[in-house]
Amino acid sequence: MLRAVLMLLVLIALSPGAALAEKVQKNQFASVYLKDDKIGQVHLTTIRNEKGEIEEMRANASVSFLGMEVYGFNQNLKETWSSGELQKMDGKTDDNGTAHEISLSRGDTDYSATYNGKDLTLPLKAFPTSPWHYSITDNTLLFNIVDFDLLNVKIAKANETVEINGKDIKTEKFTFTGDWEAKLWFDESKEFVKGEYDVSGRQVMVILD
Repeated sequence: MLRAVLMLLVLIALSPGAALAEKVQKNQFASVYLKDDKIGQVHLTTIRNEKGEIEEMRANASVSFLGMEVYGFNQNLKETWSSGELQKMDGKTDDNGTAHEISLSRGDTDYSATYNGKDLTLPLKAFPTSPWHYSITDNTLLFNIVDFDLLNVKIAKANETVEINGKDIKTEKFTFTGDWEAKLWFDESKEFVKGEYDVSGRQVMVILD
């Protein structure tokens, strides 16, 4: 009887269903507002491993500021992560006709990067201004995901209940001051729900749909 049970356990362990969970891809959308006007949208794609860690993130943002003339902002960004550490980043931003192209790869002592064809290095302790990562709240040295400028910030934390799509959500609110002025809200699962930060010199509100 014992032998039969052991054989059954071996068969279960070797079966495809007992293999580690496959990677999970998730698509989300967020709306961008300037005051009360919706001016754009962000399409966010995340791929997580069997541990729930982000392995790849892609963000495609499109924003148009309406006024005396139309001001356009478009950004495509791809990030590759491993064990919570950024490994690679590639991005293109069109800021109303001004092109910004970035690439980055992780080295042993720093990041090797290029901005519009110019080589530079960034310290490994710097974290990207990608608001979708909860880990940004643990870092006081950031780098701009448009042009790789280094940014020193201070961070204040508070609990706050916010209304999103008619639902009250308990969140942690993080206020960034210094070289980067921003406010980010994350829910109890440490998922982004809302953000307020600069896009092309304007403070916009980004809310997860």
